[in-house]
Amino acid sequence: MSRHTIPKKPEQRREWIKYQLRLNGSSFSAIAKERGVSRQAVQLVNYCPSPKWEGIIAQKIGTTPEQIWPERYAA
Repeated sequence: MSRHTIPKKPEQRREWIKYQLRLNGSSFSAIAKERGVSRQAVQLVNYCPSPKWEGIIAQKIGTTPEQIWPERYAA
């Protein structure tokens, strides 16, 4: 799967995000540790909007939150 082909199905997108984080030397756990929160706190972004975590994850992957979660940013 291409870096730029972001799955639309939530379960596939979750796996894509995890894969992209690994490719970039990170993970939900690593982000949590860097920020002093639990891994579960970071992973909640998979289930509900959180601009803070969406931005951090997108930055780690090298894209924007709008590209990863377009339905959350639709006008």
